[in-house]
Amino acid sequence: MSALTKEVRSFVVIAHEKSVRKAAEKLHIAASALSRQMNILEEDFGTQLLVRLPKGIELTEQGQALYKQAQQWIAEENRFRRSLKEEAQQNLIQLRIGAVDCLSHSVLPKLYNLLSSQFDNLRVHFTTGDTQTLTNLLLDNQLDFIIAFNVARHEKIQFSARHRTKIGLVHLPKLFDEKTKSIELHECLKWPLCFPDRNLSVHTRLYSEILRQNSSFDISATSNSFNLLASLVREGAGVSFMTWYDIEKQVMNGELAFTPLKDKRLEEELCVCLPSTVKMNEQTQSIINSILKVIQ
Repeated sequence: MSALTKEVRSFVVIAHEKSVRKAAEKLHIAASALSRQMNILEEDFGTQLLVRLPKGIELTEQGQALYKQAQQWIAEENRFRRSLKEEAQQNLIQLRIGAVDCLSHSVLPKLYNLLSSQFDNLRVHFTTGDTQTLTNLLLDNQLDFIIAFNVARHEKIQFSARHRTKIGLVHLPKLFDEKTKSIELHECLKWPLCFPDRNLSVHTRLYSEILRQNSSFDISATSNSFNLLASLVREGAGVSFMTWYDIEKQVMNGELAFTPLKDKRLEEELCVCLPSTVKMNEQTQSIINSILKVIQ
């Protein structure tokens, strides 16, 4: 949208093209409609601005004056727009936040809403992926914050928070008594297991604990996708093991149920990290507090 009238803007195009027909083609309107605009403009200024000739148009002396003035108006408007844009860019808060995929369903939308309520001029770019990918992006200065499970210690990474979250049994609703608030790992082994493979962070600790039970178990399927594992459970292929974040959406929709495991060793650590070079200030702390609020 321009502060200049459409008639003035159209007049500039006609003057430049020296033809109503060519100007109409460029403006994607009918030549008759463009001619009516010029009639309105001439009536408004009270003088003839252009002369129609067989091969085009010719500006009158008054038309030449308006053309020169209109070009100045356009240049001034463009300068004004640039100054406003530059001022807005200077005040713009741009955040690059990386998070593990399971947080994309509810945590990240909640985080955006919370941040946008605190900062007037905000733009957030979210990147999702596994912990190693996000860690590499943080080290490569392509992300400002990451929220990921079990981030390895590194001299170039500072941990602003570590949130412990239980691994739980994922199963069909009403598989057992709803009053059950937690379950022992060995009790889960009587059902076929849709098991997270070694590419998922829960695999190693969980598999080691299963072997410690000295009980027989049956793995019916494995996958590196929690979404696929959840679908298999929903289809009756067995039970699985995930954190609450991995399965929150399906549980809230009533499709599946989540029962935490009792063993304290069966927990994941959800870490909030940023580069070690970042100095803590009020804005950074506010962002971290917002992240903690939505993950706890």
